[in-house]
Amino acid sequence: MISKPDMISAVSSPGSFSVHESNEINIQKVISSFTSPDDGVEVTPTKEYGIGIDCHSKFLEINVLVKRGSRYFEYCLEADTTWAAIKEAHNWVIRVLQTCADPPVQLSEPLHYCIESTSTYHLPVLLAWEGKPCVVNPSLAGATKRKTDKLDARLLAIHDFTGIWRPFYVVSTEIQNLRVLINQRDYYSQAATRLGNRINSTILKFGFTIGRDGSVVKNEQVRGFIENLISDDPKPCSADIPPDRIPLDTRMVIAEDYQQYDEFMLLVAEYNKKIHDLAFSMNWPVRDGKTIPGSELIPILMTAPGVGERTAITWLVNIMDPTRFPNAKAVAAYCSLDPSLKISAQHVTSTRKRKGNKSLHSSLCMSASVIISSHSEHFGRWGYRIYQQTGKWKKATNAVARRISAALYHMHLNAVPFSYDNYQLTREIPVLNISLEDLVSINSGFRRYIPILKSIGIADTKALAHSYFACELRNCKGLGPKFYTLVKEFTENQDGYRTLYNSYLSTKSNVKGDICNGTEKKF
Repeated sequence: MISKPDMISAVSSPGSFSVHESNEINIQKVISSFTSPDDGVEVTPTKEYGIGIDCHSKFLEINVLVKRGSRYFEYCLEADTTWAAIKEAHNWVIRVLQTCADPPVQLSEPLHYCIESTSTYHLPVLLAWEGKPCVVNPSLAGATKRKTDKLDARLLAIHDFTGIWRPFYVVSTEIQNLRVLINQRDYYSQAATRLGNRINSTILKFGFTIGRDGSVVKNEQVRGFIENLISDDPKPCSADIPPDRIPLDTRMVIAEDYQQYDEFMLLVAEYNKKIHDLAFSMNWPVRDGKTIPGSELIPILMTAPGVGERTAITWLVNIMDPTRFPNAKAVAAYCSLDPSLKISAQHVTSTRKRKGNKSLHSSLCMSASVIISSHSEHFGRWGYRIYQQTGKWKKATNAVARRISAALYHMHLNAVPFSYDNYQLTREIPVLNISLEDLVSINSGFRRYIPILKSIGIADTKALAHSYFACELRNCKGLGPKFYTLVKEFTENQDGYRTLYNSYLSTKSNVKGDICNGTEKKF
Protein backbone atom coordinates (compact mmCIF):
# COMPACT_ATOMS: atom_id res chain seq x y z
CA MET A 1 0.00 0.00 0.00
CA ILE A 2 1.40 3.39 -0.93
CA SER A 3 1.47 6.33 1.43
CA LYS A 4 -0.93 9.22 1.28
CA PRO A 5 1.45 11.73 -0.37
CA ASP A 6 2.51 9.11 -2.89
CA MET A 7 -1.12 8.50 -3.73
CA ILE A 8 -1.70 12.17 -4.41
CA SER A 9 1.37 12.60 -6.59
CA ALA A 10 0.59 9.47 -8.56
CA VAL A 11 -2.82 10.59 -9.73
CA SER A 12 -2.74 14.38 -9.82
CA SER A 13 -2.69 16.09 -13.19
CA PRO A 14 -2.32 19.87 -13.45
CA GLY A 15 -5.39 21.57 -14.90
CA SER A 16 -7.52 18.43 -14.86
CA PHE A 17 -7.79 17.15 -11.27
CA SER A 18 -7.88 18.47 -7.77
CA VAL A 19 -7.25 15.63 -5.30
CA HIS A 20 -8.05 16.07 -1.63
CA GLU A 21 -6.37 14.21 1.19
CA SER A 22 -8.14 11.10 2.41
CA ASN A 23 -9.86 11.43 5.75
CA GLU A 24 -10.85 8.70 8.16
CA ILE A 25 -14.57 9.00 8.76
CA ASN A 26 -16.89 7.57 11.36
CA ILE A 27 -19.15 5.39 9.25
CA GLN A 28 -21.47 4.93 12.21
CA LYS A 29 -22.71 8.50 11.76
CA VAL A 30 -24.08 7.77 8.32
CA ILE A 31 -24.78 4.02 8.33
CA SER A 32 -27.14 2.58 10.88
CA SER A 33 -25.54 -0.43 12.57
CA PHE A 34 -27.22 -2.00 15.55
CA THR A 35 -28.02 -5.32 17.17
CA SER A 36 -31.40 -6.03 18.72
CA PRO A 37 -31.34 -7.79 22.10
CA ASP A 38 -33.97 -10.21 20.86
CA ASP A 39 -33.94 -11.51 17.30
CA GLY A 40 -32.91 -8.37 15.40
CA VAL A 41 -30.57 -8.33 12.43
CA GLU A 42 -27.35 -6.38 12.36
CA VAL A 43 -27.37 -3.84 9.54
CA THR A 44 -23.94 -3.31 7.98
CA PRO A 45 -22.57 -2.24 4.61
CA THR A 46 -22.99 -4.99 2.03
CA LYS A 47 -20.25 -4.07 -0.44
CA GLU A 48 -16.48 -3.81 -0.35
CA TYR A 49 -16.44 -0.19 -1.46
CA GLY A 50 -18.67 2.74 -2.35
CA ILE A 51 -18.30 5.33 -5.13
CA GLY A 52 -20.39 8.50 -5.35
CA ILE A 53 -20.34 11.08 -8.15
CA ASP A 54 -21.93 14.53 -8.06
CA CYS A 55 -22.27 15.92 -11.60
CA HIS A 56 -22.01 19.46 -12.91
CA SER A 57 -21.52 20.98 -16.35
CA LYS A 58 -17.83 21.82 -15.76
CA PHE A 59 -16.61 19.34 -13.15
CA LEU A 60 -17.33 16.07 -11.34
CA GLU A 61 -17.00 15.61 -7.59
CA ILE A 62 -16.01 11.97 -6.91
CA ASN A 63 -15.97 10.29 -3.50
CA VAL A 64 -14.59 6.79 -2.88
CA LEU A 65 -15.11 4.87 0.38
CA VAL A 66 -12.81 1.92 1.14
CA LYS A 67 -12.13 -0.34 4.13
CA ARG A 68 -8.88 -0.69 6.04
CA GLY A 69 -9.55 -3.49 8.46
CA SER A 70 -12.33 -2.24 10.74
CA ARG A 71 -11.91 1.40 9.72
CA TYR A 72 -13.28 3.35 6.73
CA PHE A 73 -11.47 5.95 4.62
CA GLU A 74 -12.70 8.30 1.93
CA TYR A 75 -10.79 9.70 -1.05
CA CYS A 76 -12.03 12.74 -2.95
CA LEU A 77 -11.34 13.91 -6.48
CA GLU A 78 -12.53 16.89 -8.49
CA ALA A 79 -12.26 16.19 -12.22
CA ASP A 80 -13.00 18.14 -15.38
CA THR A 81 -15.77 16.97 -17.70
CA THR A 82 -13.63 16.47 -20.80
CA TRP A 83 -13.63 12.93 -22.15
CA ALA A 84 -9.94 12.40 -21.33
CA ALA A 85 -10.42 13.70 -17.77
CA ILE A 86 -13.44 11.45 -17.20
CA LYS A 87 -11.45 8.40 -18.37
CA GLU A 88 -8.49 9.35 -16.17
CA ALA A 89 -10.84 9.78 -13.21
CA HIS A 90 -12.01 6.22 -13.81
CA ASN A 91 -8.39 5.03 -13.70
CA TRP A 92 -7.85 7.00 -10.49
CA VAL A 93 -10.81 5.25 -8.85
CA ILE A 94 -9.40 1.84 -9.85
CA ARG A 95 -6.01 2.73 -8.35
CA VAL A 96 -7.64 3.83 -5.09
CA LEU A 97 -9.55 0.56 -4.80
CA GLN A 98 -6.49 -1.55 -5.52
CA THR A 99 -3.88 0.36 -3.46
CA CYS A 100 -5.72 2.12 -0.62
CA ALA A 101 -8.03 -0.66 0.60
CA ASP A 102 -6.94 -3.37 3.01
CA PRO A 103 -7.41 -5.99 1.72
CA PRO A 104 -7.21 -4.60 -1.84
CA VAL A 105 -10.44 -4.73 -3.83
CA GLN A 106 -10.43 -7.45 -6.48
CA LEU A 107 -12.50 -6.11 -9.37
CA SER A 108 -13.78 -9.44 -10.65
CA GLU A 109 -17.14 -7.83 -11.51
CA PRO A 110 -17.97 -4.57 -13.31
CA LEU A 111 -17.39 -1.41 -11.29
CA HIS A 112 -20.47 -0.25 -9.36
CA TYR A 113 -21.06 3.39 -8.47
CA CYS A 114 -23.86 5.79 -7.57
CA ILE A 115 -24.23 8.94 -9.68
CA GLU A 116 -26.59 11.89 -9.48
CA SER A 117 -28.86 12.45 -12.51
CA THR A 118 -28.30 16.16 -13.09
CA SER A 119 -29.89 17.03 -16.44
CA THR A 120 -27.83 15.01 -18.98
CA TYR A 121 -24.40 15.75 -17.48
CA HIS A 122 -24.19 12.21 -16.08
CA LEU A 123 -24.51 10.49 -19.46
CA PRO A 124 -20.89 11.00 -20.60
CA VAL A 125 -19.74 9.39 -17.34
CA LEU A 126 -21.95 6.36 -17.98
CA LEU A 127 -20.49 5.97 -21.45
CA ALA A 128 -16.90 6.38 -20.30
CA TRP A 129 -17.05 4.31 -17.10
CA GLU A 130 -19.61 1.66 -18.15
CA GLY A 131 -19.91 -0.85 -15.26
CA LYS A 132 -23.09 -1.10 -13.13
CA PRO A 133 -24.18 2.45 -12.28
CA CYS A 134 -27.06 3.48 -10.04
CA VAL A 135 -28.49 6.74 -11.39
CA VAL A 136 -30.31 8.56 -8.60
CA ASN A 137 -32.62 11.55 -8.77
CA PRO A 138 -31.25 14.26 -6.45
CA SER A 139 -34.65 14.62 -4.77
CA LEU A 140 -34.69 10.90 -3.96
CA ALA A 141 -31.11 10.76 -2.75
CA GLY A 142 -31.80 13.43 -0.15
CA ALA A 143 -29.63 16.45 0.51
CA THR A 144 -27.30 16.76 3.45
CA LYS A 145 -27.93 19.53 5.97
CA ARG A 146 -24.71 21.22 4.94
CA LYS A 147 -25.04 21.49 1.17
CA THR A 148 -21.70 21.12 -0.63
CA ASP A 149 -20.61 19.10 -3.63
CA LYS A 150 -18.24 17.01 -1.50
CA LEU A 151 -20.98 16.10 0.97
CA ASP A 152 -23.33 15.19 -1.88
CA ALA A 153 -20.67 12.93 -3.37
CA ARG A 154 -20.04 11.35 0.05
CA LEU A 155 -23.75 10.63 0.50
CA LEU A 156 -23.90 9.00 -2.93
CA ALA A 157 -20.83 6.91 -2.07
CA ILE A 158 -22.57 5.71 1.09
CA HIS A 159 -25.64 4.83 -0.97
CA ASP A 160 -23.43 2.80 -3.28
CA PHE A 161 -21.71 1.23 -0.27
CA THR A 162 -24.99 -0.01 1.18
CA GLY A 163 -26.55 -0.92 -2.18
CA ILE A 164 -29.93 0.71 -1.56
CA TRP A 165 -30.50 1.57 -5.24
CA ARG A 166 -31.06 -0.81 -8.10
CA PRO A 167 -28.53 -0.77 -10.97
CA PHE A 168 -29.32 1.58 -13.84
CA TYR A 169 -30.00 0.18 -17.31
CA VAL A 170 -27.55 1.91 -19.64
CA VAL A 171 -29.21 2.80 -22.94
CA SER A 172 -27.40 1.61 -26.05
CA THR A 173 -26.25 3.98 -28.79
CA GLU A 174 -28.78 2.51 -31.26
CA ILE A 175 -31.71 3.19 -28.96
CA GLN A 176 -30.46 6.68 -28.13
CA ASN A 177 -30.30 7.36 -31.87
CA LEU A 178 -33.86 6.08 -32.31
CA ARG A 179 -35.06 8.23 -29.42
CA VAL A 180 -33.52 11.32 -31.00
CA LEU A 181 -35.36 10.59 -34.26
CA ILE A 182 -38.65 10.12 -32.41
CA ASN A 183 -38.19 13.37 -30.48
CA GLN A 184 -37.47 15.23 -33.72
CA ARG A 185 -40.52 13.70 -35.40
CA ASP A 186 -42.71 14.69 -32.46
CA TYR A 187 -41.24 18.22 -32.52
CA TYR A 188 -42.25 18.75 -36.16
CA SER A 189 -45.64 17.10 -35.59
CA GLN A 190 -46.41 19.41 -32.67
CA ALA A 191 -45.23 22.42 -34.64
CA ALA A 192 -47.58 21.47 -37.50
CA THR A 193 -50.48 21.13 -35.06
CA ARG A 194 -49.76 24.57 -33.64
CA LEU A 195 -49.79 26.06 -37.14
CA GLY A 196 -53.19 24.50 -37.86
CA ASN A 197 -54.62 25.97 -34.65
CA ARG A 198 -53.05 29.32 -35.48
CA ILE A 199 -54.64 29.45 -38.96
CA ASN A 200 -58.09 28.71 -37.54
CA SER A 201 -57.63 31.32 -34.81
CA THR A 202 -56.54 33.91 -37.40
CA ILE A 203 -59.55 33.52 -39.70
CA LEU A 204 -61.93 33.58 -36.72
CA LYS A 205 -60.67 37.08 -35.90
CA PHE A 206 -62.18 38.23 -39.21
CA GLY A 207 -65.49 36.38 -38.77
CA PHE A 208 -64.81 33.24 -40.85
CA THR A 209 -66.10 30.16 -39.01
CA ILE A 210 -65.36 27.61 -41.72
CA GLY A 211 -63.14 25.76 -39.25
CA ARG A 212 -66.25 24.29 -37.60
CA ASP A 213 -66.77 22.05 -40.66
CA GLY A 214 -63.40 20.34 -40.29
CA SER A 215 -59.68 20.81 -39.84
CA VAL A 216 -58.32 23.87 -41.68
CA VAL A 217 -55.20 21.89 -42.65
CA LYS A 218 -56.36 18.25 -42.98
CA ASN A 219 -59.83 18.64 -44.47
CA GLU A 220 -59.38 19.18 -48.22
CA GLN A 221 -62.65 21.07 -48.73
CA VAL A 222 -62.10 23.43 -45.78
CA ARG A 223 -58.49 24.09 -46.76
CA GLY A 224 -59.47 24.69 -50.40
CA PHE A 225 -62.09 27.19 -49.29
CA ILE A 226 -59.56 29.13 -47.16
CA GLU A 227 -56.88 29.09 -49.84
CA ASN A 228 -59.45 30.54 -52.25
CA LEU A 229 -60.20 33.30 -49.72
CA ILE A 230 -56.55 34.30 -49.41
CA SER A 231 -55.74 34.10 -53.13
CA ASP A 232 -55.23 37.26 -55.20
CA ASP A 233 -58.25 36.51 -57.40
CA PRO A 234 -60.75 34.55 -55.28
CA LYS A 235 -63.56 32.71 -57.04
CA PRO A 236 -67.10 33.65 -55.96
CA CYS A 237 -68.76 31.21 -53.56
CA SER A 238 -72.30 30.77 -52.34
CA ALA A 239 -71.27 30.18 -48.71
CA ASP A 240 -72.56 32.48 -45.98
CA ILE A 241 -69.38 34.42 -45.17
CA PRO A 242 -68.57 37.96 -43.94
CA PRO A 243 -68.75 40.64 -46.66
CA ASP A 244 -65.28 42.04 -46.01
CA ARG A 245 -62.18 40.27 -47.26
CA ILE A 246 -59.28 39.30 -45.03
CA PRO A 247 -56.60 42.06 -45.18
CA LEU A 248 -53.69 41.49 -47.56
CA ASP A 249 -51.01 41.28 -44.86
CA THR A 250 -53.00 38.69 -42.91
CA ARG A 251 -53.58 36.66 -46.07
CA MET A 252 -49.82 36.56 -46.61
CA VAL A 253 -49.34 35.33 -43.02
CA ILE A 254 -51.91 32.56 -43.54
CA ALA A 255 -50.26 31.52 -46.82
CA GLU A 256 -46.89 31.39 -45.05
CA ASP A 257 -48.40 29.26 -42.26
CA TYR A 258 -49.78 26.81 -44.83
CA GLN A 259 -46.38 26.60 -46.49
CA GLN A 260 -44.63 25.90 -43.19
CA TYR A 261 -47.28 23.33 -42.28
CA ASP A 262 -46.66 21.41 -45.50
CA GLU A 263 -42.90 21.51 -44.91
CA PHE A 264 -43.29 20.18 -41.37
CA MET A 265 -45.60 17.38 -42.48
CA LEU A 266 -43.08 16.32 -45.12
CA LEU A 267 -40.42 16.18 -42.41
CA VAL A 268 -42.78 14.15 -40.17
CA ALA A 269 -43.27 11.62 -42.98
CA GLU A 270 -39.52 11.49 -43.58
CA TYR A 271 -38.75 10.84 -39.92
CA ASN A 272 -41.54 8.27 -39.68
CA LYS A 273 -39.83 6.28 -42.43
CA LYS A 274 -36.44 6.55 -40.71
CA ILE A 275 -37.94 5.43 -37.39
CA HIS A 276 -39.75 2.54 -39.07
CA ASP A 277 -36.66 1.30 -40.89
CA LEU A 278 -34.39 1.58 -37.85
CA ALA A 279 -36.81 -0.02 -35.36
CA PHE A 280 -37.57 -2.91 -37.72
CA SER A 281 -33.88 -3.55 -38.42
CA MET A 282 -32.72 -3.56 -34.77
CA ASN A 283 -32.54 -6.65 -32.56
CA TRP A 284 -34.55 -6.42 -29.33
CA PRO A 285 -33.96 -8.45 -26.13
CA VAL A 286 -36.50 -11.04 -24.97
CA ARG A 287 -36.43 -13.83 -22.39
CA ASP A 288 -33.32 -15.94 -21.58
CA GLY A 289 -30.87 -13.45 -23.07
CA LYS A 290 -32.18 -13.98 -26.61
CA THR A 291 -32.90 -11.27 -29.16
CA ILE A 292 -35.47 -10.99 -31.93
CA PRO A 293 -35.48 -8.59 -34.90
CA GLY A 294 -37.94 -5.73 -34.84
CA SER A 295 -39.45 -6.95 -38.12
CA GLU A 296 -40.81 -9.91 -36.10
CA LEU A 297 -41.36 -8.35 -32.67
CA ILE A 298 -43.22 -5.18 -33.69
CA PRO A 299 -45.99 -7.07 -35.58
CA ILE A 300 -46.34 -9.28 -32.50
CA LEU A 301 -46.82 -6.25 -30.24
CA MET A 302 -49.33 -4.79 -32.69
CA THR A 303 -51.68 -7.73 -32.03
CA ALA A 304 -52.47 -6.22 -28.59
CA PRO A 305 -55.81 -4.34 -28.40
CA GLY A 306 -55.49 -0.74 -29.57
CA VAL A 307 -51.75 -0.96 -30.23
CA GLY A 308 -50.45 0.30 -33.58
CA GLU A 309 -46.96 0.62 -34.97
CA ARG A 310 -46.29 3.97 -33.31
CA THR A 311 -47.29 2.70 -29.86
CA ALA A 312 -45.31 -0.51 -30.36
CA ILE A 313 -42.13 1.41 -31.22
CA THR A 314 -42.70 3.80 -28.30
CA TRP A 315 -42.95 0.73 -26.06
CA LEU A 316 -39.69 -0.74 -27.36
CA VAL A 317 -37.56 2.41 -27.12
CA ASN A 318 -38.62 2.93 -23.49
CA ILE A 319 -38.90 -0.64 -22.14
CA MET A 320 -35.92 -1.86 -24.22
CA ASP A 321 -35.30 -5.09 -22.28
CA PRO A 322 -38.35 -6.60 -20.48
CA THR A 323 -36.11 -8.75 -18.27
CA ARG A 324 -34.96 -5.67 -16.37
CA PHE A 325 -38.43 -5.54 -14.78
CA PRO A 326 -39.30 -8.21 -12.17
CA ASN A 327 -42.98 -8.40 -13.13
CA ALA A 328 -45.87 -6.67 -14.91
CA LYS A 329 -46.64 -4.55 -11.83
CA ALA A 330 -43.20 -2.95 -12.04
CA VAL A 331 -43.85 -2.12 -15.70
CA ALA A 332 -47.20 -0.54 -14.78
CA ALA A 333 -45.44 1.62 -12.20
CA TYR A 334 -42.82 2.62 -14.80
CA CYS A 335 -45.67 3.64 -17.14
CA SER A 336 -47.27 5.76 -14.38
CA LEU A 337 -50.26 3.41 -14.25
CA ASP A 338 -49.79 2.18 -10.67
CA PRO A 339 -51.28 4.61 -8.13
CA SER A 340 -49.44 5.00 -4.86
CA LEU A 341 -51.73 4.44 -1.87
CA LYS A 342 -51.69 6.46 1.32
CA ILE A 343 -52.90 4.15 4.10
CA SER A 344 -53.85 5.12 7.62
CA ALA A 345 -55.33 2.67 10.17
CA GLN A 346 -55.50 0.05 7.38
CA HIS A 347 -57.72 2.31 5.27
CA VAL A 348 -56.79 3.92 1.95
CA THR A 349 -57.11 7.64 2.59
CA SER A 350 -55.88 8.85 -0.80
CA THR A 351 -54.22 7.75 -4.01
CA ARG A 352 -51.57 9.52 -5.99
CA LYS A 353 -50.21 8.54 -9.37
CA ARG A 354 -46.45 8.18 -9.56
CA LYS A 355 -44.44 10.16 -12.08
CA GLY A 356 -43.41 7.51 -14.56
CA ASN A 357 -42.52 7.53 -18.24
CA LYS A 358 -44.65 10.27 -19.83
CA SER A 359 -44.44 9.13 -23.45
CA LEU A 360 -45.40 5.55 -22.59
CA HIS A 361 -48.21 6.71 -20.32
CA SER A 362 -49.60 8.99 -23.03
CA SER A 363 -49.39 6.33 -25.78
CA LEU A 364 -51.00 3.58 -23.70
CA CYS A 365 -53.80 5.84 -22.46
CA MET A 366 -54.48 6.94 -26.03
CA SER A 367 -54.75 3.31 -27.15
CA ALA A 368 -57.05 2.59 -24.20
CA SER A 369 -59.26 5.57 -24.99
CA VAL A 370 -59.69 4.40 -28.59
CA ILE A 371 -60.84 0.88 -27.72
CA ILE A 372 -63.11 2.13 -24.91
CA SER A 373 -64.80 4.53 -27.34
CA SER A 374 -65.30 1.86 -30.02
CA HIS A 375 -66.37 -0.98 -27.66
CA SER A 376 -64.76 -3.33 -30.20
CA GLU A 377 -62.55 -5.25 -27.76
CA HIS A 378 -63.14 -7.05 -24.49
CA PHE A 379 -60.70 -4.63 -22.88
CA GLY A 380 -62.69 -1.72 -24.27
CA ARG A 381 -66.04 -3.05 -23.05
CA TRP A 382 -64.57 -3.76 -19.63
CA GLY A 383 -63.20 -0.22 -19.46
CA TYR A 384 -66.49 1.29 -20.61
CA ARG A 385 -68.30 -0.52 -17.80
CA ILE A 386 -65.88 1.12 -15.35
CA TYR A 387 -66.75 4.48 -16.90
CA GLN A 388 -70.48 3.73 -16.59
CA GLN A 389 -70.12 2.81 -12.93
CA THR A 390 -67.90 5.75 -11.91
CA GLY A 391 -68.58 8.43 -14.49
CA LYS A 392 -64.78 8.99 -14.72
CA TRP A 393 -63.29 8.54 -18.19
CA LYS A 394 -59.73 9.05 -16.98
CA LYS A 395 -60.08 6.28 -14.40
CA ALA A 396 -61.38 3.90 -17.07
CA THR A 397 -58.56 4.71 -19.52
CA ASN A 398 -55.92 4.23 -16.83
CA ALA A 399 -57.39 0.85 -15.87
CA VAL A 400 -57.43 -0.36 -19.49
CA ALA A 401 -53.97 1.08 -20.17
CA ARG A 402 -52.66 -0.90 -17.21
CA ARG A 403 -54.08 -4.10 -18.71
CA ILE A 404 -52.49 -3.25 -22.07
CA SER A 405 -49.12 -2.64 -20.41
CA ALA A 406 -49.28 -6.04 -18.66
CA ALA A 407 -50.20 -7.72 -21.95
CA LEU A 408 -47.36 -6.00 -23.83
CA TYR A 409 -44.89 -6.98 -21.12
CA HIS A 410 -45.69 -10.70 -21.42
CA MET A 411 -45.86 -10.49 -25.24
CA HIS A 412 -42.46 -8.77 -25.39
CA LEU A 413 -40.90 -11.09 -22.82
CA ASN A 414 -42.07 -14.30 -24.53
CA ALA A 415 -42.31 -12.99 -28.13
CA VAL A 416 -45.86 -14.37 -28.53
CA PRO A 417 -48.96 -12.68 -30.05
CA PHE A 418 -51.81 -11.43 -27.89
CA SER A 419 -54.60 -13.80 -26.92
CA TYR A 420 -57.74 -13.45 -24.81
CA ASP A 421 -57.66 -17.15 -23.87
CA ASN A 422 -56.46 -16.59 -20.30
CA TYR A 423 -58.72 -13.62 -19.51
CA GLN A 424 -61.81 -14.19 -17.41
CA LEU A 425 -63.42 -10.97 -18.65
CA THR A 426 -64.08 -12.58 -22.04
CA ARG A 427 -66.55 -15.01 -20.48
CA GLU A 428 -70.03 -13.85 -19.49
CA ILE A 429 -70.88 -14.75 -15.92
CA PRO A 430 -73.86 -17.18 -15.77
CA VAL A 431 -76.51 -15.35 -13.78
CA LEU A 432 -79.68 -16.31 -11.97
CA ASN A 433 -82.35 -16.04 -14.69
CA ILE A 434 -85.46 -14.50 -13.13
CA SER A 435 -87.94 -11.85 -14.16
CA LEU A 436 -87.28 -8.22 -13.43
CA GLU A 437 -90.25 -8.18 -11.05
CA ASP A 438 -88.70 -10.96 -8.99
CA LEU A 439 -85.38 -9.07 -9.06
CA VAL A 440 -87.14 -6.04 -7.58
CA SER A 441 -88.57 -8.25 -4.83
CA ILE A 442 -85.03 -9.22 -3.89
CA ASN A 443 -83.39 -5.79 -4.40
CA SER A 444 -85.77 -2.83 -4.47
CA GLY A 445 -83.02 -0.62 -5.87
CA PHE A 446 -83.88 -1.86 -9.37
CA ARG A 447 -87.53 -0.72 -9.13
CA ARG A 448 -87.09 2.70 -10.74
CA TYR A 449 -85.24 1.21 -13.74
CA ILE A 450 -87.83 -1.45 -14.69
CA PRO A 451 -89.84 0.79 -17.10
CA ILE A 452 -86.66 1.87 -18.91
CA LEU A 453 -85.41 -1.71 -19.28
CA LYS A 454 -88.77 -3.00 -20.53
CA SER A 455 -88.99 -0.19 -23.06
CA ILE A 456 -85.86 -1.56 -24.78
CA GLY A 457 -87.03 -5.19 -24.64
CA ILE A 458 -85.26 -6.44 -21.50
CA ALA A 459 -87.60 -8.58 -19.38
CA ASP A 460 -85.32 -10.86 -17.34
CA THR A 461 -81.92 -10.85 -15.66
CA LYS A 462 -80.25 -12.97 -18.36
CA ALA A 463 -81.00 -10.35 -21.02
CA LEU A 464 -79.97 -7.61 -18.57
CA ALA A 465 -76.58 -9.22 -17.90
CA HIS A 466 -75.95 -9.82 -21.62
CA SER A 467 -76.71 -6.18 -22.49
CA TYR A 468 -74.52 -5.01 -19.61
CA PHE A 469 -71.47 -7.05 -20.66
CA ALA A 470 -71.92 -6.09 -24.34
CA CYS A 471 -72.23 -2.35 -23.45
CA GLU A 472 -75.57 -2.18 -25.24
CA LEU A 473 -77.12 0.04 -22.56
CA ARG A 474 -74.81 3.00 -23.14
CA ASN A 475 -77.37 5.04 -25.12
CA CYS A 476 -80.29 4.49 -22.72
CA LYS A 477 -81.33 7.65 -20.94
CA GLY A 478 -82.03 7.39 -17.22
CA LEU A 479 -79.40 4.72 -16.52
CA GLY A 480 -76.59 6.28 -14.52
CA PRO A 481 -73.65 5.19 -12.38
CA LYS A 482 -75.95 3.99 -9.58
CA PHE A 483 -77.75 1.59 -11.95
CA TYR A 484 -74.51 0.17 -13.37
CA THR A 485 -73.16 -0.30 -9.85
CA LEU A 486 -76.30 -2.29 -9.00
CA VAL A 487 -75.88 -4.49 -12.09
CA LYS A 488 -72.21 -5.07 -11.33
CA GLU A 489 -73.05 -6.07 -7.76
CA PHE A 490 -75.76 -8.43 -9.06
CA THR A 491 -73.44 -10.18 -11.55
CA GLU A 492 -70.62 -10.54 -9.01
CA ASN A 493 -72.73 -11.73 -6.07
CA GLN A 494 -74.70 -14.58 -7.59
CA ASP A 495 -74.50 -16.84 -4.53
CA GLY A 496 -76.04 -14.16 -2.36
CA TYR A 497 -78.82 -13.44 -4.86
CA ARG A 498 -79.66 -17.15 -5.21
CA THR A 499 -79.96 -17.42 -1.43
CA LEU A 500 -82.24 -14.37 -1.32
CA TYR A 501 -84.33 -15.67 -4.21
CA ASN A 502 -84.82 -19.09 -2.59
CA SER A 503 -85.81 -17.34 0.63
CA TYR A 504 -88.25 -15.19 -1.34
CA LEU A 505 -89.82 -18.26 -3.00
CA SER A 506 -90.13 -20.03 0.36
CA THR A 507 -91.82 -17.02 1.93
CA LYS A 508 -94.13 -16.65 -1.06
CA SER A 509 -95.07 -20.34 -0.88
CA ASN A 510 -95.90 -20.09 2.85
CA VAL A 511 -98.10 -17.05 2.24
CA LYS A 512 -100.06 -18.88 -0.46
CA GLY A 513 -100.57 -21.82 1.91
CA ASP A 514 -101.86 -19.57 4.66
CA ILE A 515 -104.28 -17.90 2.24
CA CYS A 516 -105.69 -21.28 1.22
CA ASN A 517 -106.18 -22.14 4.90
CA GLY A 518 -108.00 -18.90 5.52
CA THR A 519 -105.12 -17.12 7.27
CA GLU A 520 -103.33 -14.34 5.41
CA LYS A 521 -99.91 -13.11 6.47
CA LYS A 522 -98.26 -9.95 5.35
CA PHE A 523 -94.65 -10.03 4.20
